[in-house]
Amino acid sequence: MRSWIEKLEQENNEHQREILRLKSLNRRAAEEIRDLDDILIDCVENNKVPKYDEKDPMFAGFSSINLLNRLDAKTSGGYIENYPDLCLKLKELDGWYVAEHPDFYKNEHTPNCEWHKDWHACDCGVFDK
Repeated sequence: MRSWIEKLEQENNEHQREILRLKSLNRRAAEEIRDLDDILIDCVENNKVPKYDEKDPMFAGFSSINLLNRLDAKTSGGYIENYPDLCLKLKELDGWYVAEHPDFYKNEHTPNCEWHKDWHACDCGVFDK
């Protein structure tokens, strides 16, 4: 019975990780769409021609090749590290301390602060203020 529960918990953990990865891809795609939209608006309203940056080969046109490959499932990964709230949720899945009351911490501690694992071990300086 116990191994069955552990297996379900592990599957749930894997699904939660995939959800975080997909959320990070959605956010990154939204950022790029906003950037492209700003470029198009600038082209139309201000009659400007977009310029291709030869120095940065990671961009095809103005979209990130890396993002496009991840969205097409040609490469794996996500952008969780770019979003502190998603990093914190990932750390919680890894066993970091989770406060039961949501107001107990409101983005005061950095995602890397040891406080999330043990609330006696703050090393980001929040309590020094």
